[in-house]
Amino acid sequence: MKELSTQGKRHGSLHAAAGKLGAGAGDKVRLALLGIVFKSKGLPEQYNQAQLVLWMSREGILPTVEAGLQSAGRSVAQELPHMYVSSHLAKALLKARPDLAHTEADTRKLLKEQFPQVTDVTSEQMTTAIETALAVDGKFPLTLVVLDEVQQFVGNDVEKAFQVQEVTETLSKHFNGKLLFVATGQSALSGMANLQRLMGRFPVQVMLGDWDVENVTRQIILAKKPSAQPEVEHVWRANLGEISRHLRGTKLEHVTEDEDVMTSDYPLLPVRRRFWERVLRTIDTTGTVSQLRSQLRVVHEAVLATADAPLGHVVSGDFLYDQIAANLVSTAQLPKEVFENVQRFAAGDADSQLKAKLLKLVYLINKLPADAALDIGLKATEEALADLLVTDLSAGSSELRKKLPALLDELQNKDRLVMALAGGSGTEYRLQTRESSAWYDEFRAQEAELKAAPQRVEQKRADLLKARYGEVLKKVRVVQGRDNVERRLAPTYDDSLPKDNDKNLYLWIQDGWQTEEKSVLAEAKAKSADNPTLFAFLPAQHKTELTNAIVALEAARTTLQKKGSPSTEEGRDAQRSMESRLRTAEKELAELLDQLVAGVRVFQAGGQEAVDGNDLADRINRAAKSSAIRLYSQFDAADHDLWSKVLDEARKGNLEALKFVGHTQEADKHPVCQKLLAYIGPGKKGAEIRDNFEAPPFGWPRDAIDGALYALLAAGHIKATDAASKAVDAKSLDRAKLTQASFQRESVNITPPQLIKIRSLFSAVGVPCQPKEELTKLPALLAKLRDQAAKAGGPAPAPEAPKLTTLEAIEAQTGNAQLLELFTRHDELVGLSKTWTKTAEDIAKRLPAWNKLNDLLRHAKALGPYAALKAEVDAITAQRSLLSEPDAVRPLLDKTVDLLRQALNAKLQSFEQAFEQQQSQLQADADWSKLTDAQRTDLAGKHNLAAPAALQLGTPEQLQDALDGCDLDHWVSKAQALPSRFEAARHAAVQLLKPNVVHVPLPKRTLNDEAELKSWLAEVDALLSSKLKNGPVAL
Repeated sequence: MKELSTQGKRHGSLHAAAGKLGAGAGDKVRLALLGIVFKSKGLPEQYNQAQLVLWMSREGILPTVEAGLQSAGRSVAQELPHMYVSSHLAKALLKARPDLAHTEADTRKLLKEQFPQVTDVTSEQMTTAIETALAVDGKFPLTLVVLDEVQQFVGNDVEKAFQVQEVTETLSKHFNGKLLFVATGQSALSGMANLQRLMGRFPVQVMLGDWDVENVTRQIILAKKPSAQPEVEHVWRANLGEISRHLRGTKLEHVTEDEDVMTSDYPLLPVRRRFWERVLRTIDTTGTVSQLRSQLRVVHEAVLATADAPLGHVVSGDFLYDQIAANLVSTAQLPKEVFENVQRFAAGDADSQLKAKLLKLVYLINKLPADAALDIGLKATEEALADLLVTDLSAGSSELRKKLPALLDELQNKDRLVMALAGGSGTEYRLQTRESSAWYDEFRAQEAELKAAPQRVEQKRADLLKARYGEVLKKVRVVQGRDNVERRLAPTYDDSLPKDNDKNLYLWIQDGWQTEEKSVLAEAKAKSADNPTLFAFLPAQHKTELTNAIVALEAARTTLQKKGSPSTEEGRDAQRSMESRLRTAEKELAELLDQLVAGVRVFQAGGQEAVDGNDLADRINRAAKSSAIRLYSQFDAADHDLWSKVLDEARKGNLEALKFVGHTQEADKHPVCQKLLAYIGPGKKGAEIRDNFEAPPFGWPRDAIDGALYALLAAGHIKATDAASKAVDAKSLDRAKLTQASFQRESVNITPPQLIKIRSLFSAVGVPCQPKEELTKLPALLAKLRDQAAKAGGPAPAPEAPKLTTLEAIEAQTGNAQLLELFTRHDELVGLSKTWTKTAEDIAKRLPAWNKLNDLLRHAKALGPYAALKAEVDAITAQRSLLSEPDAVRPLLDKTVDLLRQALNAKLQSFEQAFEQQQSQLQADADWSKLTDAQRTDLAGKHNLAAPAALQLGTPEQLQDALDGCDLDHWVSKAQALPSRFEAARHAAVQLLKPNVVHVPLPKRTLNDEAELKSWLAEVDALLSSKLKNGPVAL
């Protein structure tokens, strides 16, 4: 204090100001702080009023103004709130400063303009105002500003915390340490996240934490005589097992350090003290109710309440409720109906009082925010409630824990005051609300409706059991043999077993609601030991529990569907509670069904019970495999995993395809093939064969059936025809059409000598064939013979194509019958093949001459002998005598060639004579002679005046070419065209010599007498005379 006084003298003086930031200025921290400072100096707290007073002080008129107001019975404090309208203040100011304004109105206007009312000020205005208000003789005093209840002012408002930080930083910096701030609050700065930002502005922290509360309570309220302490310690140590289990797994649980204060804290348990502290913090998040005072009062009341109790009794966790309930009701934090229900139960018997305690604790735990409750791991579960309600440590908690389930169930289902929410850490209880009550009413209505309709419950039970059996059977996979052939196990729930039970694998499922176990066992024993049926019986246990669980499940599910999605928090809690009921019912139902299914007994036909297996699915699986062996007793014959390979190879014609299943003998010696042959007999469709051998007692894989069929077909032991009754072999039979094909057992046997002769036929025709390839190569042989026959005939005059009766007879057979037909007709077929080949060769030799004859004959149509020649040709065609002897075609061809050669030579000679005549006339023409050699050559080329080239006519081919180039009629036309071509050349010559010459065509006439001649000549004379006037004329 002495140092403080010395520093005060050095800096002029000391000053202090204190107050609450929330008073007067609302949320404006700068204005609130100025109000505190102004008030400490006796100034008005309002900024504009304080500024006016400070101005009047600086101007030295404040005493005069005060005196003027006093004379009017007023004061400055009274008039400042009305400074903008106060006539008294305006009059006093004018009196003190006449030059201030002209009138009172002007003065009031001036005050409003100079000292306006503000909603906030800047940091600069704040520092200036503080400095003006506190400075004494120009020196700023050492000033202490105490801000009370800063925690309450800031609360959870981040903006307020920021403003406090900014104000303190600004002023500390501006006044260079001459202004010191002290702030108070109910919690340490580090205790609330929003206050931590202020720690840098308040470096000296005097923290009265929770331990200070504990020290006060221990040293004063809970103080014990030294003589009593050993006895207290003995009691709690004897019951440490019970104490240490309380709220285990939460952040409030017992820790070893608790044992250091257990004696001093008695009759309070540290776990419950921590629970109370959490609840009080939740109720008073800003400290406005004062946790310190609340805790002290609660502890004091708790000690008084247990003062007369025997040693070993501790304060119940719900005691806190009684101390704060009235205040919570008044602040609407505790619903009135909850408060009244607690009071009603508290006035009842022991169970009712325990219900009241449960309601209190449920309320207190539910008050914790969701994130806080999650953080500490505390929920209002049955275990947690029991932990907080134990009061008599010596008696233990077992009896209390036994009572709670029934009481909580009553509170939920009878009193309808709490609702249960199932979660990962157990069922959590919450207080019932109006909305959750409506949900519960709907649930009860659905329950009642279901109980009134037992047939619905029975049907649901049957559906549930069937669904559970379905889940079990999904795990069952019945397979047989090396290739794991799947067998279908068909469940049946009918009252009687299907009639085809000896041909299928059935699981006949019955339960105790339908029949009795002894009846099921009798049914099983009545069946023969080779029957494949399995019998399953489910005893009717837990009937009532199962019915109740079904009703609860369906009622909860229907309630959730009808209520839909709630929009309020209360509604969502009710929805979660109903979902919890649904999950609880589902869980209970699942457990009951598990127990029922675990008790299912399985019997095989004959009465033997299936007991081997880890669970029901395993037992059914093992029993079903045994039943599959019963059903498919002849399966072993085809039990191999390489039948697919046999099928692939047999379809290629491989006669040794069965070696892949270990069979090296003839195909008809394999057991599967033998069964197929015996069944096929005189004939069977592919579909019939498959159906027969896929069904009991065989159950063979399809690959085995098809593979054996193709192997038999390739080896000739069976024959096949397609849907169109056309014979097919192993290579041509499409597997996709196998079901439509017909199969017959081969009844014809071919001996080795016969096969040798058959192969010799193949060789003679020209088709290679190795032993055992006879059947597979037979189609190629027949195709070769057909080709030979086709070439041995054709259109006239060739012989008609041979009849294929022999080949058709062979093709009408199948399998070995075809081979036998080949053997029987061996010589015939060899002869036919040779004949057809020879005939084809002869046709190939004579046909070119025939074609040449016809080509040349069409050029002789205008010649006299044509008719006789054409008649001979037509006769050859009609009689198909192309191959007759002697050859009739060659003489005709020679005659035709001679005739055409003579005719063509005659036409050539006539053409050459005409050409020479026209050539001589042109050479004698006077105008032509005047042309140069080059001009004559050019005109001869342009008008095709070249002499004809000599033609080669020695062979029929040369004659054919000459006639194709220019036939007889065309040579006549060419000769007739020569005069016009030469005349055109002469005219062209004249045109070259006399460019103006006019070509005048003479008029055409038929002259009958001399008179007509004279007339025509006169006409020509006139025409030519007129033309000559214009120049030369060419005729």
